[in-house]
Amino acid sequence: MKVFAVIIALAAAALAAPTEDSLGAPGCTPATYACAHNPKTGHEGWKVCDTQKVWQYAGDCPPKTKCMFLAANGSPYCIPV
Repeated sequence: MKVFAVIIALAAAALAAPTEDSLGAPGCTPATYACAHNPKTGHEGWKVCDTQKVWQYAGDCPPKTKCMFLAANGSPYCIPV
């Protein structure tokens, strides 16, 4: 039974992880995050889905880092390259 619960939890996390990389694509789930590229500079960073279900660019990763999405908690992280 525990194995089944783990499989269900992993499947739910995979389905909930944002995959659309274009900003402004409607239909996202509010308060979810994803890695993205700054539309003005091209730097790596992250985006957040707003209450209107539209992705909004939220910020750049620091220099010498890249964005990695951790599906286990639904958060993007900037990690060293």
